[in-house]
Amino acid sequence: MKYKIVHSKVYFLKMKENPALNIAVKNNTSIEKIESEISTEEYRKLYLSVGENLNWLDRIFMDDTQLYHKINSSKTHIYKFTIDKQHAGYCELIECDKYVEILYFGLTPDFVGKGYGQYFLNKTIELAWSYSPQWVQLNTCDLDHPNALSTYKRVGFEHYKTIEEEKKTKSL
Repeated sequence: MKYKIVHSKVYFLKMKENPALNIAVKNNTSIEKIESEISTEEYRKLYLSVGENLNWLDRIFMDDTQLYHKINSSKTHIYKFTIDKQHAGYCELIECDKYVEILYFGLTPDFVGKGYGQYFLNKTIELAWSYSPQWVQLNTCDLDHPNALSTYKRVGFEHYKTIEEEKKTKSL
């Protein structure tokens, strides 16, 4: 895979209180936790199904052994989102000492813009709070979906820090 290095702004966000969301169930959807060990190959398919068009490359370049241990840690929780039994997205939550981080979250391109994003985000926030953290954290960057930062703020995340870092992006 060809890639180039770019400078990207990374935004750090925090939700300090459980918003106790009133989430109306969306018919024909399910969110299921991956309970068994997941191979790096299966994981990368999941990862790219959401992130390929958003320049998610970190886990592609990660060493297989390191990735395997990260994704199969007892502190890592991976959930698949399906709509009408079709893979529609996934989220990955990491339990840290005092908080839960929403490390990855998103829909596959076929389901973006069809009214499922807000629902899945709310369910992901609910899942994060189910681990009883003191706060929930997530990061996004200017390479992510153009509405990501404003969407996260709208549901209650507070932006508390911005840094600039080098990231790999796909080269055309």
